[in-house]
This record gives sequence, C-alpha cells and structure tokens, in this order.
Amino acid sequence: MENQLLSPTNRFGLHYFNDTVHYTNRDLVDWLPLMKALDIATVILKSDATRAIPEQFISALIGAEITPIIHISLPLPDAPSPADLKAILEAYARWGVRNVILFDKPNSANSWTSSSWAQQGVVERFLDKYIPLANAVLQTGMTPIFPALEPGGSYWDLVFLKTALQSLKRRKQQALLDHMALAAYAFTGGHPLDWGSGGPSKWTQNLPYFTPENSQDQRGFRIFEWYNPLIQSILQKSLPIVLLGAGISHDQTGGSYPDEAHQRLVSEILRELRHADAGTRNTIPEFVTSCNFYRLAAASGSPDEEFAWFYGKEQPRLAAATLMKETEKKAAAKDTETIEESLADEEADPAHPIHHYLLLPSYEWGISDWHLDAIKPFVKKYQPTVGFSVDEARLASKVTIVGGEQSFPKSVSEMLTESGSSVERISGDGTTIATLLAER
Repeated sequence: MENQLLSPTNRFGLHYFNDTVHYTNRDLVDWLPLMKALDIATVILKSDATRAIPEQFISALIGAEITPIIHISLPLPDAPSPADLKAILEAYARWGVRNVILFDKPNSANSWTSSSWAQQGVVERFLDKYIPLANAVLQTGMTPIFPALEPGGSYWDLVFLKTALQSLKRRKQQALLDHMALAAYAFTGGHPLDWGSGGPSKWTQNLPYFTPENSQDQRGFRIFEWYNPLIQSILQKSLPIVLLGAGISHDQTGGSYPDEAHQRLVSEILRELRHADAGTRNTIPEFVTSCNFYRLAAASGSPDEEFAWFYGKEQPRLAAATLMKETEKKAAAKDTETIEESLADEEADPAHPIHHYLLLPSYEWGISDWHLDAIKPFVKKYQPTVGFSVDEARLASKVTIVGGEQSFPKSVSEMLTESGSSVERISGDGTTIATLLAER
C-alpha cells in the first residue's frame, strides 16, 4: 500500500470546528461553499470515538475534492481498544477517508490523568496504546498519522519523538513505519516564520529545555526542519509531515494575531507552500504534505472564537476575504484562458470554427429529455457546442456522437472523418451511455 499523503499539488488546509456537532446538512450548506471559495485541499475534522461523522458530510467534501483528515483525540491512559473503534474506522474507510490522526499531544501532562503521567516509561506506555490502534487503521487501508506533540511540552518533544521511533523499530513495527505519517504543530510561538530555520545542524548548542542566548529551537513554524533530520537518522528516510495549527502563536487564549498581522502571516506561508520563492532557503519542502491553518470557524463564545477565519459565514476575517478574492481572480483568468484557447483553435483552423460538437439524435416525435439529462456532466466539464445537425458537426474539429448506428449510421462518422473532424462515438444501452458520458 502506498502512503496516501505524498506529493499533493495543493497543500493548503484548514481545521474545521473544534467540536463534533457541526456536521449537519445545514452546516454543509453554510460552510462547504466557503471552503471551496478558499480553494483548500484538506480539512481537519474532529471525530468522537463512539460516533462517526455522518457519511453525507464526508462524501460532500470528497466530492468537492477536499481531503478530510479525521482527528480522533483519545484519552490517556484509558484509550479504547481496536475492537471499540473497528466499526467507525471501517465506516470511514468505506466512505473514502484515507488519513486518520489518533491521540493529541501525548507528551503533555494535560493529555494524561495526573496519576498516570507520574509513572515511569510514558513513551512506552503511550505506544502500548497507540500501536494496536494505528495497526487497526492500517488494516482498513487508511494511513495512520502519528499525533502532533506539544512543541517543547512536559516531555521534550524531540526526545519523545526519537524514543518513540526507536521503540517502533525495536518492536519490529515495520509495516507501521512503512506507511505512517506524522503530524506536527506549526505554531509560531510568537517568533518570526524563519525561527529555527536550518534545524539542529545549524543550532548545535541546544539541549532539552535549554536554548542558549542568541540561539533558536524547534518551537516555531519551521518545526519540520527539526523533526525531519531526527526521523531520517532513525528510519533512513523522511515521513510525510502534516502541519497543524498554522497561522497562530499557540492554541491557548491569546494565541491569535490581529487581522493585518494574521493576513501577512497567512500570505507568507502560502507563498512558501506554493513554491513562489523556489530556490530560497525558506521554501517549505515536499515532505510537508499538508499545512492546515487554525481554524475555519468556531462556535460563538467558545475559546476558539479568537482564531476563527469567519465570524459567522457572512463575516470573513481579512485573510479569508483576501484569499477568496484571489480564488475569484484565478477562476476568471482560467475562463479567459479557455476562451482565448478556443479562439486560437478557431483561427488556426478556419474550416472547423467549432472546437467541439456533441451530436445528439433527434426523432420524428421530437428530442429525448433523457439525452438532455444524461449529457449534463459532460457539458459542464467540456462545454461543447450541443446540437442535432450532422452538417453543423462537420464544422467542428472534434465531434462526439451520442448513439449507436441505428441513430447515426457508420456513413455519418466516415463523412465527418473525411471532412477533417476527429470523431468519437458513445453508444450502448441507456445506462452505459450515461455512465460513459459521466466518466469522460
């Protein structure tokens, strides 16, 4: 099984609401258009361990070409067993989910009961819980994502990660190491975006909980530059890294930025994600497969409200409004490019001024409503000229004939070919024609 997080073309994502109640059809109507308007590729969805996010919500996201990443934040040390999660994991896999994060900040004392945190061997005890569940995710065909650690944290994150990876190797969890990914919190920590750039090979004097004066550490946006060399030193390869919590200083009260500072921060991160400054030292490497900003929206009055990109669906913050305008401009530019290409085709071939003609059959009793319904996906995708005239079709560079030889004899396709048109035919019974048109 290939890792399902590698080499995305768009690495921009967002965290959805920090609860499990905003998964209704009304929420889809309110928020899916805004997610599409922002042109995000991934969305982090919080899930209960006892109840799955509704299938229609997952399916709508996937249908909009937005990849859901499910985050199931489980309690420690009393996490459920693989048998407890089996039905939910199988449902997610069946609905098209491909990536699941299990647990959250296991290196933080706040993620454990106080009595359990005080015991020895916290990393090994965490892995005792994590490994069976991660393998259960793997068995469904999904990618298990190792949970993001608290940067620094109650148990220094670099030491926790190193110990965990070494233990996974020692425990011979090769299948897991071959297919897992890693999440990381990309909080700025109040530092500039390039804080810690260069990683441990540049900042060599650091120790856990001790960063010398005039030195820098991993507790900033470029945390991936510290995690990746550690991973490579143990596994002799990189793991895909999913960044969480981008665009904020930290995820506690007071961790947000004022609107203009937030907009500048988001723009700079996106510029690096899109390789607009390719060749500079700060371009984000490809092993960072997704960068998810914190967060799309939050319930009114909740602690996360200060981080929301939208104060209600009609009130975008500056960063969101700016991005939506950029998306509109790109869409308009794409439309213009399509028109220009069409005009260029017409100028290049005056004998065929029509670029693409969809030729439908007509009958003595009239035109089939069924055909008009069946061609809708094809027309939306390719925007051909639609008609019923063979003479008109001869003026097209490309002709798609809908119907068998009983509707259009072989002589018609031969005549169109002789006139210089490229011809394809879609035929069969009604179900076959509809399926072929939708799949084109």
